[in-house]
Amino acid sequence: MNTRMDDAANKRDLKRHYLIYYLRVFNRVNGEVLGHLVDITTKGVMIMRDSPIEVGGNYSMRLRWRNSAGKLQLADFEGVCRWSRPDINPDFYGAGFAFTSVSQEHVESIRELIHDLAISGGGEEE
Repeated sequence: MNTRMDDAANKRDLKRHYLIYYLRVFNRVNGEVLGHLVDITTKGVMIMRDSPIEVGGNYSMRLRWRNSAGKLQLADFEGVCRWSRPDINPDFYGAGFAFTSVSQEHVESIRELIHDLAISGGGEEE
C-alpha cells in the first residue's frame, strides 16, 4: 500500500525533529498504541507501526513523556493521516499525520519535547 493525499495542504513547511527515543503515540479513545513517534513538528507527526493505517482517517492522539525534570508531560491532539506506506523494513509502515486540532498549551509541550529529546539537541521551529 503506497498511498498519499496529494494536495497543497500536504506540503511540509517546518523542519522535522527526530527524537532520541521512539515515544509511543496512543489512541485517546481506546488507549491502544497507534505507533511509535519518528519525527515531530508543531504541525504534525510521523509514526512507525506494524500495519497500514487509513489515509484520510481522523485520529485522537496522545503523547506521554517525562521532561528533563522528570515530570510527566501530556500532549493531546487531533490529526488526519496524510500518507501511509511500507517502510524499508517490510515489517513496518510509516504514516504521516497533520494536526487538525491542538491547544496552545500542547504546542508548548511539543516544543519542550523537541527541546528535551531531539537528536539535534533541540532548537527552534523554522
